[in-house]
Amino acid sequence: MVRIAMVTRAQARPGRVFRVIVNPRCLNCRVYSVCAGSLRPGGRYRVLRVRRVAHFCPILRDRMVVVEVEELPLRAAVSSKVAVEGVTIQYRRVECNNKRCVYYVYCVANPFREGERVRVVKVVERIPCPKSLPLVLVELLPTPYSADF
Repeated sequence: MVRIAMVTRAQARPGRVFRVIVNPRCLNCRVYSVCAGSLRPGGRYRVLRVRRVAHFCPILRDRMVVVEVEELPLRAAVSSKVAVEGVTIQYRRVECNNKRCVYYVYCVANPFREGERVRVVKVVERIPCPKSLPLVLVELLPTPYSADF
């Protein structure tokens, strides 16, 4: 699904991939809804088309360019029972407190909401879980009607 957003001039190139990091001060900006308001914090996006419109950003003190973007899949850990390419599932965060595990970010620290409907785009690999949980690393995309966050 194509979305409209604003990026820095350096990012405003077709094909450029970026991750959304929202500054808390952005939330009070009058153009936030057009700038980053339609994007998922922590999400990855690819610039498809650059428009000829730009706005000054008082926080970055630079011009932000209006672009068309598409959301890219994000990696996450899910139960091996639901890890089937093409299937839509309700995302369930893995309960884990082992912050030293190399897979911790995929299990706990990702931008998907509990219960959000996501599509399994690709099964990447089995995760050798230290807690012996049957987990698989997958690439997920939110379904279009669950993308309102």
